[in-house]
Amino acid sequence: MKIFSTANVIEVHIVCELLKSQRIHCQVRGDGIVGLQGELPFDDSTSPCVWLLDISQHEQALSIIEEYEQKTPPDLKWQCTQCGELNEQQFGLCWKCSEINRDESDL
Repeated sequence: MKIFSTANVIEVHIVCELLKSQRIHCQVRGDGIVGLQGELPFDDSTSPCVWLLDISQHEQALSIIEEYEQKTPPDLKWQCTQCGELNEQQFGLCWKCSEINRDESDL
């Protein structure tokens, strides 16, 4: 049974290992297909996911995933003042026009 899915392969593995640390039987599926993005249709049905192997652990697994998601910070982005492009927070320059992230330079 699929219990968790995201396009982020690393996060899928983090969640799987978190569940395993609580003795929940699960495995990652579909992580090898990520390298084929652009060659294959890529949507929720082809995203890497965590499969629960023991259905009796469903409620416990959902509780752990919910707690994990509450502790995970939101995907922070900044908008370029020159071209309006959204950039990930860790980048100091706009990927599109190379404008400096003014919020970061003020720190």
